[in-house]
Amino acid sequence: MAPRRPVVNGNISGSTGDRLDGLLSMLSGPTKLDVIVGDWMSEANLASRSLQLRAGQGEGYEPGFLHSLRLAHQEYLTYSNPYLKIVVNAGGLNPRALAEKVQSFLSSHGSRKRVSFITGDGLLSEIESLQIDPLTRSTGDFATWRKRYPDIIQANAYVGCWAITRALAQGSDIVICGRCTDASPIMGAAAWWHEWGVNDFDRLASALAAGHLIECGCYSTGGNYAGFMSMGSDYYDLSYPIAAVKEDGSAVIQKQPGQNGVVNVDTLRGQLLYEIQGLYYYNPDVIADITHITIQQVGKDQVLVSHVRGRAPPETLKIAVMAIGGYQAEFSVYITGIQAREKAQSFEGMARKIIDTSKLEVLDFQLYGMPKEDPRNQEEATVQLRVIAQSSDPQRLTAGKFLGPILSNQLQGYPGLTANLDYRTAEPRLICTYFPGLVDRHKVHQQIHSLEDPSRPVPVPDIAVLTPKHMLPKQLSHETACPMRLDDFGPTDRVPLGLAVYARSGDKGSNANVGFFFPERTNMKLKFDWLRSFLTIDTFRWLLDEDAGKDTHIERCEFPNIQAVHFVLHGHLGAGVSSSIKIDALGKNLAEYLRARYVDMPRIFLQGIAHM
Repeated sequence: MAPRRPVVNGNISGSTGDRLDGLLSMLSGPTKLDVIVGDWMSEANLASRSLQLRAGQGEGYEPGFLHSLRLAHQEYLTYSNPYLKIVVNAGGLNPRALAEKVQSFLSSHGSRKRVSFITGDGLLSEIESLQIDPLTRSTGDFATWRKRYPDIIQANAYVGCWAITRALAQGSDIVICGRCTDASPIMGAAAWWHEWGVNDFDRLASALAAGHLIECGCYSTGGNYAGFMSMGSDYYDLSYPIAAVKEDGSAVIQKQPGQNGVVNVDTLRGQLLYEIQGLYYYNPDVIADITHITIQQVGKDQVLVSHVRGRAPPETLKIAVMAIGGYQAEFSVYITGIQAREKAQSFEGMARKIIDTSKLEVLDFQLYGMPKEDPRNQEEATVQLRVIAQSSDPQRLTAGKFLGPILSNQLQGYPGLTANLDYRTAEPRLICTYFPGLVDRHKVHQQIHSLEDPSRPVPVPDIAVLTPKHMLPKQLSHETACPMRLDDFGPTDRVPLGLAVYARSGDKGSNANVGFFFPERTNMKLKFDWLRSFLTIDTFRWLLDEDAGKDTHIERCEFPNIQAVHFVLHGHLGAGVSSSIKIDALGKNLAEYLRARYVDMPRIFLQGIAHM
């Protein structure tokens, strides 16, 4: 039998709060689609939606998909492919509610599209009986965490693609998921289209890579791209990405022709290195070995991704447990001109003398920026001092206990002390704390519900072939093999690393990761030889400087086919985005900080680049 043509998947969202015109722009392009996919879920909105439900507000789903559908319903209902499927995880904590809203909206426009939703990822009702192991070394054990944070408000397993595949096979036009993994919609659509089995691990792993590359929307078409300045005046309203997944799982990543943006080896290398934890990508349906992945330009805005290998999935699933983490308040003061660091230290010293810090779990003073030397205007001379506090008792963070006492030092404070006069962030707000763990996958029972008969759910059997815990591949950390002498690369100039090197960073719970690579130009082998030889763990620690301590655990690996070096920084984000005190709570700016660090760069790599 002849192989089936690739299944063409168009992404329309990469996060909660993403542009609402994703569906409209995707349906308006000339490339004909088979499946629309969208990702709305993250640790951040698992926390925020959990808090809303606790307060009796909202319905627990992400409304962005519904708004996008309303905006593009005419284009959707009259689309040239009447068999177009849609799979999204915008159901969040309440897939049924969103499915019912979608079905009602479509019915009001005379549509007979079939909507289904998937349940089973929510495990809050079973939390007492679950054995939860820590996901990463920086987390600690669950029992200790729970004693500190007993008020658990949400627990969701990260589920895979097979419920999606079955729902599509049963005739669903739109499938609403909860906390499935970001890549599951693409994997489920590819498995349905190509009729893969649960043991087609190489194909599934390849589809996982394709899903990872388009799950974050415009990150693959020029968003969060170190080379953004090369895109000129069209760096706005970017096309969302498309993955044409072949029968063997390899995929061509592209965009809608005629829309803004770019898809090239560099945009995809950046996205591949985003939020991964090493050479192995763990997923509920497969473990992908991405060590030898290849990313090859095959046409204008068309990149072939291949050579991913798969193994049987693990016996466990990731679980996100959310608990009330206490209360947080913050405010800012501004510092201008010379002696900025001393001014910040003076303000902090006064504050700590007037505040009973024993009543707070966190009191942190964070100076952002340093005034420019010989500034040309007051803006260039001004930086921000952020004051952030956390406590289990909101009464310890009231204006009378926190903001008022600290600001009572204003008139005796440093020269020019000026507060940000918007004090709304200084009101104590409830925050979640997050425990990323591992749970026995057999505790998770997914079901498919059709709105035509929601009282008769269809159970989804779990995968039979699994990798036992003791046989799971480890994220191996290693220095480069056969490093070259840095002196052999010739004369150097002292310049920012990012003048010649691109990077991308992100978060995974408490960990941050960052990957480095030279943009695709000339002398790529020579450049990679320097990069892998230069970027040792010790050098990376030196680049981090004050952002890494002696005990900070760092892991390193390499991707030879895409000529990239990758690091994982354990525990960098504290308890994760929902309660991190870092302004870069998602780790996205870590890469840009490191690119700003000055290094001795071989002059041969700087030819044609204007020095800063």
